[in-house]
Amino acid sequence: MPHAGATRVSARMSFPIRGTIRSFLACAAAMAGFLALAACTTNPATGARQITPIMSPADEARAGAELHPKILKAFGGAYGDEKLGAYVAGVTSRIVRATNRPDEPYRVTVLDTPAINAFALPGGYVYVTRGLIALANDEAELASVIGHEIGHVAARHSAQRHTAAVGTSILGAVLGAVVGSQALNQAFGLGGQGFLANYSRDQEYEADMLGIRYLAGAGYDPYSAADFLESMGANEALEAKLRGVQRDGTQTNWLASHPATPARVEAALAHARETGIRPGGGARDRDTFLSAINGMLYGDNPSQGIVRDRLFIHPELRFAFEAPPGFVIVNGATAVTMQGPERSIAKFDMGKKAPGDEIGSYLSGTWAAGVRIGAVERFTIDGMKAAAAPTRIGDHDARLVAVEFSPDQVGRFILGTLPQSGAKYMPALQQTARSFRRISAAEAKAVKPLRLRLVTARSGDSIASLSQRMIHSEHKADRFKVLNGLISGEQIVAGRRYKVITE
Repeated sequence: MPHAGATRVSARMSFPIRGTIRSFLACAAAMAGFLALAACTTNPATGARQITPIMSPADEARAGAELHPKILKAFGGAYGDEKLGAYVAGVTSRIVRATNRPDEPYRVTVLDTPAINAFALPGGYVYVTRGLIALANDEAELASVIGHEIGHVAARHSAQRHTAAVGTSILGAVLGAVVGSQALNQAFGLGGQGFLANYSRDQEYEADMLGIRYLAGAGYDPYSAADFLESMGANEALEAKLRGVQRDGTQTNWLASHPATPARVEAALAHARETGIRPGGGARDRDTFLSAINGMLYGDNPSQGIVRDRLFIHPELRFAFEAPPGFVIVNGATAVTMQGPERSIAKFDMGKKAPGDEIGSYLSGTWAAGVRIGAVERFTIDGMKAAAAPTRIGDHDARLVAVEFSPDQVGRFILGTLPQSGAKYMPALQQTARSFRRISAAEAKAVKPLRLRLVTARSGDSIASLSQRMIHSEHKADRFKVLNGLISGEQIVAGRRYKVITE
């Protein structure tokens, strides 16, 4: 549930900020083509010269209020643990007191999604997913993420993006930045993507700098930001390993809003040193944090379907299917995506059809209306009528598969492979569609959500022994190390608590 994170205190924490001739000249150059709309001012959070945003603080507040319910809908709503929500709100309040605007109201929401994400909207709306909270290993790491997002708000980055994108949709700009989705950018008419993406990468570094200053001002260990970024990088590497693809952590995509992780870690360490605090010189509050998240839901909420290694099962709608070996299932709010080697991909969702529509006619005339498709094939899957047809989507050879789950519900698969690798992966993807089946009430009832639990290491325990408590059937040790931030050759310490994932 959302909780207010506003604080009102009289004391202010100040930091030395140096302006530069280069920043002034950059502002002047930008203003030359924009003089009719804006002037240059000093950003109160960073001290840098910038074009004055044409979006007022009142406009920002209205935009945040408008987008807030849309964010809740897109990310599974607020997580219903009031104690955890209150704890995160308390961490937020501590960070806010260390900003240049300690009286500014902030509203922090823990989102009920396993996605590892955090973002902020104009008007003081801050969001942290439970997936991200699970990856953190102490309160300082969580505070580093919240400080980073408050840095975006304090520096008015959303307003700056809006100013740079005059004539485009502010809704698309904000949602595109939040979700990082090219499809969303296109859907909301966001123009000038390359310029905005580069601008956003600069903003990410600026928010890192501000967040680390806030960490130090709040009494936290400023080096925790770099620690969490390293955990993020290790998790990305593990995800790539599970998908069987190569990961290059030094590269950024054209539309990526975040810089490459190694570069961010290096910059974060430099900012931490600038605070004058030595590593370990600030609070980490590991035990408090672990106690707060003990028992937290991990992975998918059963109401949204659950991923078990390569199996996706929906206990409420009562169906299941299995992804091919080497594919990773990503459960979204409206669709399930399966990502595999060589850019092979599959997407599943549920659609509606008129009860009288024949399944082949539905595929060609409703679902794929206006799309060039090949001959429609009709067959059955688990006793359900089904139809399939080949098509082309972008640079992928694709196959559409529709399964009549009920008279008015259709299970829909889009299977895609690159032409040069289709023979290797399309048969397995087709088998995924054919694995779609109904499940019994008993099977649905047997599905239990995963929980994050704490175990205290005993003398003689090791990563190998503790990782055996993980529910996953593959890569137990790798998952345990990433979950607990054991990415620097650290060993198990007797008496220390560690996170495991169980039913």
